[in-house]
Amino acid sequence: MLPWVLLHSTKDYFDMPYMLKEYKGIRQNFNIVPSLLMQIIDYEGSEVKDIYLDVFKKPAEELTENDKSFLLMNFFNANWENMVKPIPRYYELLRKRGFYYSRENLDNIRRYFSEQDYRDIQVSFFLAWIDPVFFDIHEPLRELRKKGGRFTEEDKGIIESVHKDILKGIIPLYKELTRSGKIELSTSPFYHPIIPLLIDNRVAKEALPDIALPENPFACPEDASLQIEKAIRYFEGVFGFAPNGMWPPEGSVSNDALKLYISHGINWVATDEAILFKSLNVDGRKGQENILVHPEYLYRPYRFERDGKAINIIFRDRELSDLVSFHYSKMSPKDAANDLLKRILRAGESIRYKLSAPLINITMDGENAWENYINDGRDFFRYLYEGIEKEERIKCTTISDYLKKTDNLGHITNCFAGSWINHNFSVWIGDVEDNTSWSLLKETRDFLLSKDPEKKNTKAWESIYIAEGSDWNWWYGDEHASENDEIFDLLFRENLSNVYRFLGLEPPDKLTIPIIIEDREIRPSREPANFIHPIIDGKMTNYFEWIGSGFLEGKSHGVAVHEAVSLMKGLYYGFNEKSLYLRVDIDKKYINGAKDFAFEIHIEASESFEIHYNIKDDSVTASIPVDICFVDILEVKISFESLNIKPNDVIDIWVSLKIKDMKVDRIPSRGYLSIVAPSKNFEMEMWYV
Repeated sequence: MLPWVLLHSTKDYFDMPYMLKEYKGIRQNFNIVPSLLMQIIDYEGSEVKDIYLDVFKKPAEELTENDKSFLLMNFFNANWENMVKPIPRYYELLRKRGFYYSRENLDNIRRYFSEQDYRDIQVSFFLAWIDPVFFDIHEPLRELRKKGGRFTEEDKGIIESVHKDILKGIIPLYKELTRSGKIELSTSPFYHPIIPLLIDNRVAKEALPDIALPENPFACPEDASLQIEKAIRYFEGVFGFAPNGMWPPEGSVSNDALKLYISHGINWVATDEAILFKSLNVDGRKGQENILVHPEYLYRPYRFERDGKAINIIFRDRELSDLVSFHYSKMSPKDAANDLLKRILRAGESIRYKLSAPLINITMDGENAWENYINDGRDFFRYLYEGIEKEERIKCTTISDYLKKTDNLGHITNCFAGSWINHNFSVWIGDVEDNTSWSLLKETRDFLLSKDPEKKNTKAWESIYIAEGSDWNWWYGDEHASENDEIFDLLFRENLSNVYRFLGLEPPDKLTIPIIIEDREIRPSREPANFIHPIIDGKMTNYFEWIGSGFLEGKSHGVAVHEAVSLMKGLYYGFNEKSLYLRVDIDKKYINGAKDFAFEIHIEASESFEIHYNIKDDSVTASIPVDICFVDILEVKISFESLNIKPNDVIDIWVSLKIKDMKVDRIPSRGYLSIVAPSKNFEMEMWYV
């Protein structure tokens, strides 16, 4: 139902290791999840069913109205700046569809597109998702790029042929580079579950003692063990050797999880630096520049022992990892590579006399960053790899080779339970939606165990193991949002429903009910800290006027994995004794040409209120008095008296952005933000807190 394995296979999984062939001094570590491997192998065959491929292959003249809507909604899901714009015809079609649109308006949009337009969308989408390296390898691809548009049905055959070549070449390439010692391959538990939570999800309280957990705990260490064992067996079947190391999904570790990895003969795992600092109970970083307090603690591996056996743990440098993942794409490739080299050398210098051959580990998702880079990151890598080869003080190594030679081992007796996100598990448990999914998983598993205690119904049990994967809960709660949330929700519930189907039973009605709650309170990124008194002029009059306000980050309406643009970047909110203040920052990059846009502010307090503010003619339609202005930002002032609000009353708010009467963005993306009206002593109370 979603295309990401295919698209990242044709754009990312091959080129990163392939580039290493050009550089003698560069060695790297790659982690491949077994459920990803299984899907890559599926795509090598001809029987795989993929909605995107089905719509792509259908002749343009045979497309139904639903097919056309699917193309318009989904076949522009690529980085517009780096993947769409370089194909002028593709960008022309994007502009024709509109950067932002409402689904309700698709019927009207469809009729402006010709048969040729739809065919060009079909081909351009997959052309954009093929890595630049393959244009050097495949001449027909170069011809398609040169042609640029007015594609034919025969041109689709070129895309299909290249897809097959790429997919069939991925695993052999990793095998070849592993045999030569160029790379080390590791893996993860089979369906990418959060192992500590599978063992006992009450472990989440170690990092967050007040977290709300499901009423019935999920504690299935045997499932956690099977996910690890199954991964090792599958990996060995594909590559011909057992993995020496594992990347715990989302860097999630705990004492019990490490004991489990030890029991399966895993030599090393890797996770985040914050887990190390919490485990050692030492300060991590300080200041605005995130300076490491104790670099000598971070830049070494650690040994964790239990019952006479041990495992090594590598901790990543989060600062360097995040720079590559999220920030260097905004710089020129050369400047970004030079900055990283300088930081690595500076890190080495900081521990020059404390450690011999310190290990600096940069760990990140291997496929998601590069579409935000120019030329899919190839220029950045070239400058980086060339710089490393010229610099005698930096050596690339694989983790296993380093562990064989190092005498820098530290020792950990207790491993803090958490993930590489905020050193806790709040993304996957604690929210109402998260806890509902855990409860359904627990209930379904208990039912299956009662019907099949000897676990002979392998398909039913496989459905449970799939449902234990971390990706489902990634999209529940308010931490992450995408246009595909409903699909992930459906797939999770379908996997649980399949348990009943494989038992020859009808799934219970509760599994037909979406877990996602549209009408729910969304937690802000930051609560208000003091009274504010901003000037309502639609501009950042001074830096301090919104200091102390609360903040809710705008969630993009992009699809899962792909990072789309969010028009409303964030909602700031605050108050003083008399008034409520709102501020919305927008991304003007793809809205500058739109003059007819408007904000709608919805407020639920003593009664319902609505404010409609049209930017084109600066007109306001509101059911209450309001002071409002937009120049660079939207600023709003509303008196508590007009809302009939008393101290400690609750106000629920959401803001929509419309272009030509079409709703194109909303903050929060679903649900509402709840604001508690302050007491007169609010600032004093916050001071004492």
